[in-house]
Formats: sequence, structure tokens, C-alpha cells
Amino acid sequence: MTEGMENLLPEDVLTNIIHRLAPRYLAISHCVCKTWCTIIDAHNLLRVDLLPRSVCGIFINFNELSMSEFFSRPSKGPTVSGNFDYLPLSSRIIGHCNGLLLFHKYVVNPATRQSAPLPPCSSPNIVVEHFFHREYLVFDPTLSPHYKVFMIPEVRRPNVRYTMLNSDDKLDPAIEELEWPPSPCILRVFSSRTKVWEERSFVREGEAAGNVADMWLDHPYVPDTSVYWRGVLYVYCQNKFVMRISLSNGKYQVIKPPLDCKGMAYTNLYLGKSVKGVYCAVRHLASHFSINILDESSGKMEWVFKDSCSIQPCEIIDGPGPWTLQDINNQEQGFEYEDGNNEAVVEDRFEWDSDNDNVIETNSRGKYNSGGYINFLVDTKRRGRYNSGGYIDFLGFHPYKEVIFLSDTLRRGLAYHLNSSKIQDLGNLRPTNYGTEVGIQPFIQESFPYTPWMGWFPEDN
Repeated sequence: MTEGMENLLPEDVLTNIIHRLAPRYLAISHCVCKTWCTIIDAHNLLRVDLLPRSVCGIFINFNELSMSEFFSRPSKGPTVSGNFDYLPLSSRIIGHCNGLLLFHKYVVNPATRQSAPLPPCSSPNIVVEHFFHREYLVFDPTLSPHYKVFMIPEVRRPNVRYTMLNSDDKLDPAIEELEWPPSPCILRVFSSRTKVWEERSFVREGEAAGNVADMWLDHPYVPDTSVYWRGVLYVYCQNKFVMRISLSNGKYQVIKPPLDCKGMAYTNLYLGKSVKGVYCAVRHLASHFSINILDESSGKMEWVFKDSCSIQPCEIIDGPGPWTLQDINNQEQGFEYEDGNNEAVVEDRFEWDSDNDNVIETNSRGKYNSGGYINFLVDTKRRGRYNSGGYIDFLGFHPYKEVIFLSDTLRRGLAYHLNSSKIQDLGNLRPTNYGTEVGIQPFIQESFPYTPWMGWFPEDN
């Protein structure tokens, strides 16, 4: 049929027709045949304004739930579903980067509902019983339409959570004294250009983070966070160090944690990308967060303090908010939009006005009531104290504004503005009946702020 259309229609007419397609179908048309692909590339129909520029929502992995939930904001742009029923196997998201999502065996673009399988990968030549690997996605459509997946090694820890090591859990002395990360560090890397896994060697610049024994004794849970920025992959690793991997020169560096993170066993560090580059949030006890920005000028690699906020308990009244949880795990047949078409796409693009959308003002002391949803208290140092009656989880950074996303006791999504100390109530993010089942401990394991990308998939080129 496409060949017949090419023969019947002049190129300018066919170009005009393709130009009128919505972004999702334009991306699909790029993969139909060489003629259509040539027309779309020649006329630059997949424009730069289709690149990721707005937050569409936050994908959240809840403990014990089989599928990732999608906490989505109101949008006049592409309708994105958190239901991945087009994948052969239901699984949870393990990573994201600039509009693409990483699953255990797939890379997915939920904005265009396209997916590409990852071939099996054999582990590098290291002692398997002491090490395992995590997958990290690398993708920047402004540099290349192709993505990569990195396998980063970690020291295998005992199968216990928040407990002391058993007496039988011991390392071989010859192993525990080895520097970590090793140098050279051999990583397995998949490229969508070559469609194969290859080994790449990265040499360390500077000191190691410690030895294998140090990693073994670290806290059992490490948030799976990473940032890809300007050709460099930043990965949060055991013992609270960041591994800075330069893809261009085959070198890596160990970045020490911020000063307020050292020597504190129950702090967590969360990496993210925002306006000024690579950020990290350090969570302390009592739901206190400090925000730092990585300074790479003159090769210093130092964390510079940006802001802090303390979230104190109080009462919250449940109610609707501008954002909604798609409640994927509670839908027997998947989430459906109100118009009944979960592939609908609207061409108008809309950037969330995070400075004015449902903001709770903080310019006066005392309790401020916002539509019956939140009581808000501000101290004299302009540090926000949102009264929640529970605990606060960190959900991620807004990639284009100095805003952090938080969760209040698995009930409400919040947005805290670093420059103005304002807080927004985004709405309910707790899945239906979550936490009521016997034997299930409710908590958030990972979260991924999602920026949609309307480009095509290189797998289909």
C-alpha cells in the first residue's frame, strides 16, 4: 500500500500529508519505508521541539507490586500510559534516560509505545559469587538517536536487609583487600547501533572508593539512581560514592559523598539532573533533606551546598489534586483514559507551570490552609516545614526547574521549590488498597521522573 501511495502521489503532496501527522504517528511513519524515512529526515519533520523538555509524570516502583505505577500530571500534550501491555512480559522499570525507559529485557519509549528487546548478556570475567551487575541506560537524542546500556558491577552482599552480617558470611581474604572499583574496570556495554554487547575498559583517575570489604559491609540497600549528562554517566554506588564514567576518553573517577553524608549510616543519597547539572539530595533522619550541586570546574569534583528543607509531622486531609495515579496494579485490564483511547495524542505541547500551579504560598508565618488539603508552617529561615503526620520519601528532581518531588507517607505527591521554599500538593499517589494486604511492607523502592520524547526508535531504522 505504501509503494502504491509513493507512485500515486507527488513528493510534495506526500510530504504535506506526513507533516500533518501527530508526533506518535510521525515517529511510526519514519520506520515504514526508506522513502518515508528520507522525506521526514530531509524536511526535518521530527523537530527539535519533540525532544524531552517537560515532566510528564513520575514512574514509581512500590514494594511487592508487580508493575510500576505512573503518577502523571495534567497535560495538553502527548497522552502517556503507564500500562505496558504491549510488552511480552509484565515487569518493572529499572532505569530511565531522556524519554526512554529501561526494563530487564527491553528498552521502551512510552510516548510512542515502541519497544526494543535487549539480547542476553554474559557477565564480564570476574568471580560471580562475589559480584553482581546493575543495568543503566544512556541516551541523549541531541547527540545521537542511539542508546546504550551499561552493566555496572557491585559487590554482592548477604541476602539480609537492615541486619548484621551472619557469622558464616565471609569473604575470601584475597578478594576483600582488592581495590574497588578496580582499574581497569571492564564493563559490558550494549549499543542500539551495533545491537550487540561489547566489553569496554575504563581506567581510574584518582583514588579508589575503598576495597571490596568496605563495599561488603555497606548498608544492604542502595537506591538505583544515575545521571547521564554531557557524555558522562554518573552512578550512585555502595559506600555512598559516585562513579563518574566518561564515555569519550575511557576513564572514570570516584566522587566522594557530600560532607553531611559521611559517617551517617542511615542517610541515603539520590542523584538527579536539573538546571545547573548534576544534583544530589541527602536524606537524613527526621525527613530532613540537603541539596547539593556537583562543581566540576577545574576538575575539582566537589559537592556545593544549595539548600535544605525539613519536613515535620502534622495532619493532612486527603483530597483530589492536579496529578493523578493511573493505578495500574489495580486495573485488571490496564488503565484506560476517559476517551477510551490510550494511544490518543494531541499535538499541542504544554509545559507544566510549576511556579504557579496549585502552589501553597509561604510568605507568612504560621499555618496556611490550602483548600483544606495541607497545613503549612514556615520558619524564620525560609525553610519549608510541611506538616504531614508521617514520613517523607524522595521521588526525584525536576530536570528543568530547581524543584524536588517528594512523597508524603505514600499518600500525597509534593513538589518543593528550592528557590522560593514553596510546596505544591500534587495529589494522591497511593495505589488502591496498597498496604492493607497481610505480610506486605508498603514503601517506595525507586522512582523515575519522566520526560516524554516523541522521536523514533533506532531499532526500527
